Amino acid sequence: MMKKLLFTFLFLLISFSNQAQSIGIVGDFNGWGSDVVMTTSDNENYSVSGYTFGLTGGVKFRQDGAWAVNWGSNSFPTGTGTSGGPNIPVPAGTYDIAFNRTTGAYSFTAVSAGFDNIGFIGLFNEWTESVAMITTNGIEYSMPNYYFGANNVKFRKDNSWEVNWGGDTFPGGTATLNGSDIPLTIGFYNVNFNKNTLVYNFDQVPVSILGTGALGWDTDIQMNSTDGGINFTLNNLTLVDGVVKFRANNSWATNWGSDTFPVGTGVADGIDIPTVAGTYNVSFNRLTGEYNFATLSVVDFTTSKAKVYPNPSQNVWNFSIENDSIEKIQIVDVTGKVIVDKLISSNLATIDATALTSGIYFAKVKTNYAIQTIKLVRK
Repeated sequence: MMKKLLFTFLFLLISFSNQAQSIGIVGDFNGWGSDVVMTTSDNENYSVSGYTFGLTGGVKFRQDGAWAVNWGSNSFPTGTGTSGGPNIPVPAGTYDIAFNRTTGAYSFTAVSAGFDNIGFIGLFNEWTESVAMITTNGIEYSMPNYYFGANNVKFRKDNSWEVNWGGDTFPGGTATLNGSDIPLTIGFYNVNFNKNTLVYNFDQVPVSILGTGALGWDTDIQMNSTDGGINFTLNNLTLVDGVVKFRANNSWATNWGSDTFPVGTGVADGIDIPTVAGTYNVSFNRLTGEYNFATLSVVDFTTSKAKVYPNPSQNVWNFSIENDSIEKIQIVDVTGKVIVDKLISSNLATIDATALTSGIYFAKVKTNYAIQTIKLVRK
């Protein structure tokens, strides 16, 4: 009897282990709803043929339609998904999709659906192989958010030089058959090419700031770039207490965040950046993720409604205000970390600075009518 029970248990265990795990795809294209279930014959390699993504956005692979086990990466069209990794930025189009559950390797192969295979090639990949563009009608081809690390580019058909197009103007123009190399400059671009008219455009990928610390999550504040969308700046940005993120193309497919303020290094799909009320000149490098919110106009303690003295100080900072009441004072270091958080309810307050190291701090003084940011110096 015991042998029979043991055999039954082992049979069930082996049967369970051999059952295929359900792997699916979910993302912006379906509102992060029900998974597109992939097929498998070996419980390791999964695939979907000819699936159309109606919009550009982030996607992830996950197991059993739940977030307990999921894979992502910031690479497209191929890459290696990592557990809990960032969203994969997938352009709108039709693809054959493959995923290996053991290694995390994946690929999105564009399906032409009978259309011509149009791509671009250049010094950025040492003229080795065309990058296939996406099309839904066989006329208009595109590739969003692509980084060109070297100059000059051409379009061509079927990954061959037999039919190719070039031009002598950038960032846009009308290509000619066997034309010269398009004088592209290094940067991030949304690439568009019309096979019928031969009109092409390399539009610099925009980067913006949004969040509760700015104008909310529904309003992108566009930054400026003069080097192909690598370094971005934005002057005189007024922020309130809250959080923000950087993102490309006004889409969450590519975004950066971190946990430090006013300087830090954003990571793909990182956490929200905490903000301190004030006015800043902002810089961001999308290659390195480095950002800086440089203080432009913290409130000068000599002219502010709220005053602080002595400043610089070794021991204490005394705060005073006329015709108002201080509700709360927060002392924040240059990384955005709150060092002191003190409720006041008076027009006078004293903050002990003896435990702080020498350096620059910011006092966020909340009154009945306003929030002021005052630069402090600890000697």
